[in-house]
Amino acid sequence: MSQFVDLARNLLALEINTVLKTGISAEKMPLAGDALIDLAQEYYVFLCEQLDTFGSSETAILAPWAGRISETFHWGLAPFAPPSDTARPDRYDPFFFSRDLPGNDPARGTTLKVFDDLREVASWLREMTDRTLDAARQPGATADVVSAAAMIDGDAPPILMRIQRNSDQINDVLRRRGLDTISYLRGMAEEVRRMPALKTADVVTIRKAWDVGTELVVMQSTIQIDGDVVTRLLKGRDNAGSTVMIGVHKDAVDVSFRYWSFLIDALGRFAGKAVNTLVGDTG
Repeated sequence: MSQFVDLARNLLALEINTVLKTGISAEKMPLAGDALIDLAQEYYVFLCEQLDTFGSSETAILAPWAGRISETFHWGLAPFAPPSDTARPDRYDPFFFSRDLPGNDPARGTTLKVFDDLREVASWLREMTDRTLDAARQPGATADVVSAAAMIDGDAPPILMRIQRNSDQINDVLRRRGLDTISYLRGMAEEVRRMPALKTADVVTIRKAWDVGTELVVMQSTIQIDGDVVTRLLKGRDNAGSTVMIGVHKDAVDVSFRYWSFLIDALGRFAGKAVNTLVGDTG
């Protein structure tokens, strides 16, 4: 019954995302363990791509101006060697980006700690991005800060936030299911990759994170069961050149809404009670 209630709760809202992707593999989500490896590797590569704005990826040394900004806040994990005058050297990890991809190296499987580190590096990069852009707008900003601000990908901050939140959710799933001590590796046993302890809601969490990855979401519509509809369009995409994309999104919403309505109706008839009873307090 608990799985049935989880399913009903997941149907309370419908979310449709339209994303931009440079290449489409058209593959289904693999077994859950493999999906976590894919996701950890995609997050890792994306974070690597943001690195050279703030220092050298080869030497893992922060640019002097970036070191000064990094020392103005005290959260996140910086994937660089600590500055010589740092007050908190534990905030720095010069070896983070010099390792093999998580899940490929037996000494560094995809684990709860890997997602913790991904979350912390994303947190640091997000804050560094905001503070660098702000510093570049100040009177008297130095040329190196202005130059670095010009290199920053304006689409990166929401993806960094997604990495933070999804890493937290995945680690919550692993902890609750007693899977936090398992190291997920390429070629591991199928029963481990399948994660038989997962509930429907856990699979939904992993599937959505795997589906979206680090892609840019350009349009999003959310429909609540009480009738509220919210549509978001990425700034800069609300122009004549986006007409085709908007049309594709509208068609996706129409199809999804019809399917969602069918599921809600079928769920209510199957249970013999109203959906709001299904998703109420189950004790």
